[in-house]
Amino acid sequence: MAMNKIRSYIFIGLSMLSLSSCNEWLDVKPETEVREDDLFSSYKGYKEALAGCYSAMTSRDLYGEKLTISDVECLANLWNQPSKSYTPALYDLHIHDYEDEYARNDIKTIYGGLYNVIVQANGIINHITANPASIPAENQRNIIEGEARAVRAFCHFDVLRLFGQMPQNATKPVELPYAEGNDINTQPPYYSFEQFAAKVLADLDIAEEKLKTSDPVMEFSYDELAGADSKLADQLPDDDFLLNRRYRFNYWAVRALKARVYLYIGDKAKAYNEAMAVINAQIKGKSVVSLSSKSDYENKKYSTPSECLMQLYNVDLLDYSIGLIGGDPERNINTDRQLYLTSSNFEKKLFAGANTTSDVRYLNLWDRTTKSSTGSKYPTIKKYFKVTTMPLLRLSEMYLIAMETTTNLAEANSLYKTFMAARNVNITTDIESEVDLLDKVINEYRLDFYAEGQMFYCYKRLAVKSMLFSYENMGEEQYIIPLPSSEFNPAGK
Repeated sequence: MAMNKIRSYIFIGLSMLSLSSCNEWLDVKPETEVREDDLFSSYKGYKEALAGCYSAMTSRDLYGEKLTISDVECLANLWNQPSKSYTPALYDLHIHDYEDEYARNDIKTIYGGLYNVIVQANGIINHITANPASIPAENQRNIIEGEARAVRAFCHFDVLRLFGQMPQNATKPVELPYAEGNDINTQPPYYSFEQFAAKVLADLDIAEEKLKTSDPVMEFSYDELAGADSKLADQLPDDDFLLNRRYRFNYWAVRALKARVYLYIGDKAKAYNEAMAVINAQIKGKSVVSLSSKSDYENKKYSTPSECLMQLYNVDLLDYSIGLIGGDPERNINTDRQLYLTSSNFEKKLFAGANTTSDVRYLNLWDRTTKSSTGSKYPTIKKYFKVTTMPLLRLSEMYLIAMETTTNLAEANSLYKTFMAARNVNITTDIESEVDLLDKVINEYRLDFYAEGQMFYCYKRLAVKSMLFSYENMGEEQYIIPLPSSEFNPAGK
C-alpha cells in the first residue's frame, strides 16, 4: 500500500521564483522560504503568523461553521434532518453515511483544514525554539510559543475527537498523525489514542508553563485588559497583542482545555482539578471569570461573552449564519434557513422537564415565534445574532466537568445549583444518584452549547447509544469518522 502523505492535505505546492538558468536557481532560495525567514526574524512577524492561525480557525471549513454550527451538530442530530437535495453533505452526516461523495468531501476539508492550522503553528514553534534570539524579550517569546502550542494542541485534540477511536471500551483502534514539523518532506508519525492524547497534553503543559510567567491575565482581569477601566490605562501593557486576551489562548483557556482533554480520556481526577482551578481562579480578590447571568441574556449577549475563556473573532459570521440557522426577527430578515429544529422537538424533547417559566435559555436564547416564508414556525437560536464572536471555551463547561468528575455528590449539587441560578433557575431539590447527575450534565450540554459543536463529542465520550433526536443505534461505526480515503491509516491495513 502506498503511503499518501499528510502534506497532500496541508500544503499548497511551493512556487519557485522564475529563473533563467540553472546557476541562478542554485543561488536563489524558494520564494516561500524567503518569506518564512523574513516573517520569523522579528516579534512583529511572529505576531502576524499567530494571527494567521486564529484567522484560519475562523474559516467556515473549521470553527467558523463546520466544527461549530453545521457539520458536527448534524453528526449529533441537533438539527432536523437536512435536505438531501440542497445540503447533501449535511444530510449524509446526519444519517452517519460517511461513504457518500459529499460527506467524504466535507470530511477531507475539515481534516485538511485542521492540519493546515497545525502546520502554521508548527512553523512558529519550530522557529522560536531554534532561534529564541529572534524575540529578545522573554515574556513576548513565552506568549508566542505558549499560544502556538495551545493552538496546535486544540486542533490536534479535535482530530482525536472526530477521527479517533472511542475513548471507552474501544474495539477498533485508530492511529492518527501528530504533526510537529513544517517540512513538507517529513511524514508525521502516527500514534495510538493514548500516545496521541499524551502529545496533546505535553503541548498544553508547555503552554501553561510559558503563559503562567508572562500572560497579563495573571495580573489583570479580562475586562481590565480590554480597557474597561480607563484608570488602569497607564498600567496595562503597551503591546496591543497582550490586550483582549479572550480572543487568544491565554493561561486560563489553556487550563480549561486541559480539563476538557482529561475528561475525554477518562482521567476524572485531573479533569476535576483543572476545572476547579478555573472556577476558583481570582485576580485581586475577584473571580477571573463568572457565569453569564440573566441580565446578559436579556441584554442580548446570547453568545455569553462574559463567561468565555477563549473566543474567536469572526467578522464574516453574519454573512452566512442567517442562511444557515435563520434571520434576526428584529431586523425583519427572512427566517428561512438550511438548519432548524422543529417546534415539537424543541418543546417536547430539548426543554422537556425544564423550568420554561424562568430559564433564560428558553425565554431569551431562542426566538419561538418566527415563521418561515411558508408560514411554518420554527424556533430560531439567537446565539450568533448581531455578533462577530464564536465561543470556544466557556466557564459553564468547567462547571459541568466539575459536576461530572467530583467524588462528592453534595459538591455536585452545589455546583449544579450555582450553574442553574446563572440560568435563572432556582433548584430546590438535590440530585440523589450518579446516574441522575450524568443525565443532568448531558442535558445541560445540549441546552448550553447548541450550535457550538460540543454535543457529538459528549455523546461519543460517553458511548451514548441513542441520541436525543434520533432513533438510530449509535456505535463505533457512527462515532468514528473515517480518515479521508487518500490518507494513510496504519491501523486500518
